[in-house]
Amino acid sequence: MITAIHPVSRLHKESKEADKKLMKPQTWLTIVGISVSTLMIDAPQSLASNTIEPGSTKISSQSNFYAYNLPSELVSELKKYEQNISCRTSEQNSPLIHYQTLINRGIALQQQQKYRESLVCLDQALAVQPELEQAWYRRAIAFSHLKQYSQAAFAYQQAIKVNPEEHTSWYNQGNAYKHLGRNEQAIASYQQAIALKPDFHVAYYQLGKVLTRVGQYEQALAAYQDVTDLNPEYHQAWYSQGSLLNQLQRYDEAIAVYHKALEFKPEQHQAWYNLGNIHLQQKNYLEAIAAYEAAIKLKPDYDLAWNNHGVALEALQQTQKALRSYGQALQANPDYEKALNNRRRLLMSISNNDAILSNTIDLQ
Repeated sequence: MITAIHPVSRLHKESKEADKKLMKPQTWLTIVGISVSTLMIDAPQSLASNTIEPGSTKISSQSNFYAYNLPSELVSELKKYEQNISCRTSEQNSPLIHYQTLINRGIALQQQQKYRESLVCLDQALAVQPELEQAWYRRAIAFSHLKQYSQAAFAYQQAIKVNPEEHTSWYNQGNAYKHLGRNEQAIASYQQAIALKPDFHVAYYQLGKVLTRVGQYEQALAAYQDVTDLNPEYHQAWYSQGSLLNQLQRYDEAIAVYHKALEFKPEQHQAWYNLGNIHLQQKNYLEAIAAYEAAIKLKPDYDLAWNNHGVALEALQQTQKALRSYGQALQANPDYEKALNNRRRLLMSISNNDAILSNTIDLQ
């Protein structure tokens, strides 16, 4: 998942400034210019967590009016203005709006997560000027958020036709193809993004995910390695690499990689759990127990970790502790069949052993 940095519009900046002023005692009025013809967009807002934006676009205001309000009233007016942004009109003779204004309104609507409404603005902009990279790109973002990935892939393709050098369009197109299960096209898109920007570590990461999906494991491991070479703190790549090595039964390598993932994100309970599973597979029961306990400390209702914690304890013949662990697993998930079966089997084993011991005593 990409932590995206969310740029802030000029209107949002003005709102924040007004909020700061509210913290100070003031008696005078504030005069602020508010653009009504266009919105000032410093940079497009990134799409969710794994979508990167193309370069920023700055649009200047064409006409202003001034609001003589107290700061609190100003903030309220700004919010109302943003909430009322629309490109819908029922008037046949409504004045023509510049296509860049329509794009800016679409961006503002997307900042409010009004993706369907933003499409109205972007479609109007494209009707005026069909070869608008930013309009196609923003249209693709809207469709991605709406999970209409075929339309998103098509819109990214149109943006690429206008500007084939924009690496983020190729990357986001790869994401759309990945959602559609069109793996070869996703791979080609990610590779093109990397060709345009060789240090694009998130593209290497998504490439590794798709290569894993299609069974090209060595290439996937190489892609994850490229990620960690470029950004050693990108713990997702360490984790995915460890999971793949575990799947390939390359356990010693997987252990080392999971430790790297935990070095950068020690609170990742899944990594502790997987590490415990590898130690359990290798019959390193004490190490397995320690790893499961670390996972449980982070996620006390982690039923899978409780169950396997019980298995490791049972292997060390710590029967009562194992029973408690199975009980904890069932407390977290009463329908967990494995834990239920393990607990029932262990109780029956204890009962049988007691019966054997009793018979032996009687015979003596």
